Amino acid sequence: MTKAACTLTLVAAVAIAACGAEPERAREAKPVGEKLVGSVAQMAQCSDWNAGTRPQRVATIHDIRQQVNLKDSALHTPELSDEAAYDVLDNTCRRDFAGSFRLYKLYARAASFAPFTEN
Repeated sequence: MTKAACTLTLVAAVAIAACGAEPERAREAKPVGEKLVGSVAQMAQCSDWNAGTRPQRVATIHDIRQQVNLKDSALHTPELSDEAAYDVLDNTCRRDFAGSFRLYKLYARAASFAPFTEN
């Protein structure tokens, strides 16, 4: 293998590894809030949300979604996208009076209106 081919292979390998770095970092983030029975869904509040970083907030959304939208449940509940859930939680939690609001309640109530907002 020539030096140019080796360099090209190395650059390609680094580029491929870099492409997956950001989502991997988001997956490694811990959700915000107190963990209870393996999940923060029941205990996470707006005050926790406000103290978290964006990757931690997204991890919290994923945790809440897994608890609210159970895959093996006979009951099918609407699901919010990451972006929609982030907007709802961020817009609500930025209010001074919202510190003790439970995130899963905000998510579930917003998700119940999701079917009405679809085009």
